[in-house]
Amino acid sequence: MGRAVRVWSLLYGVLAAYWLAGGRAGFPVADVNGHPPGGAPVAITIALVLLLGAVAAAASVGPTSSWAQVGLRFATATALLGTFGLALTAVGIVASGTVERPLALVSQLLALVGAGALFAAALAQARRSRSRCPRCGGPHPLPPKPEQPLVRRTPRAASRRSRRTVYLVLLGVVPWATVKFVWGLGGSALGVSAAEWHATFDQTTTSGLSRILERAGLDITVLASLVGAVLAITLLSRRRLPRWLLLTPAVTGATSLALYGVPLTIWGTAVLAGLAQPAGDPAPFSPTGQAWMITFGGLAFTDLGTALAIGVHSYHRRSKPSCALPR
Repeated sequence: MGRAVRVWSLLYGVLAAYWLAGGRAGFPVADVNGHPPGGAPVAITIALVLLLGAVAAAASVGPTSSWAQVGLRFATATALLGTFGLALTAVGIVASGTVERPLALVSQLLALVGAGALFAAALAQARRSRSRCPRCGGPHPLPPKPEQPLVRRTPRAASRRSRRTVYLVLLGVVPWATVKFVWGLGGSALGVSAAEWHATFDQTTTSGLSRILERAGLDITVLASLVGAVLAITLLSRRRLPRWLLLTPAVTGATSLALYGVPLTIWGTAVLAGLAQPAGDPAPFSPTGQAWMITFGGLAFTDLGTALAIGVHSYHRRSKPSCALPR
């Protein structure tokens, strides 16, 4: 794992240095046209953070000191930042049938691989610092020799508190989904009719699946949010599934959705409170209607990401494999 982290940090460090020097190909935090929000100053700041994360990864892997552990956690966080929008990119691919920014997708996937390797390295180093098994975290300081396979147990159900919290948080998706359902059924919401809403989309760029769902009154983004909610609830259950099958999409979704949703929620709320002005032409919305839509969308993304994060933490803790110790 240490070698994997060093190789990744070299590759991603070169990429981050390219972005810091002004290159924008594959830049993860950008719109569909490749333009980062806030322009060059924000892009430089993000690139610098990503570069520092790659340097911290290379310098911190191996030692078990407290500073090394902090460095690995920082590097893991920056790698997750590099996955910004990956879940939304996946939904966009399904919705349009095309990859609008192929290089950005590659850089997001590279960041996801790095985040996984860094998390594993950070976890192993933290366990070593406490004289625990680096593989399973058990009280034995070293894995059994000859190496025994890990025992994977069926997780118990999540606590009632975790389940209630996730169900409550998922209610934040309801306002945004309701507006989309109303438009799907041909009604009007937030002062915008279904015809006006659909006119804002270029139908030639939508996939066949999106058009089929649209005829049934379903928005593909609402369907994707339903999949995310089901995943969050599944993480709280006793189902025994491959950990990577649940945790990989859940971690990706939690990070992407939360990073995307929090700024939208803050911006929409600020506009509604009169602390900020609407950006650009809000048509077909009124300025207030646009602010409500941004707030609803930001709240939905934030809460869905939060529910997935709670589910990931609970499932990871409940389903940790352990070493098969010889008798």
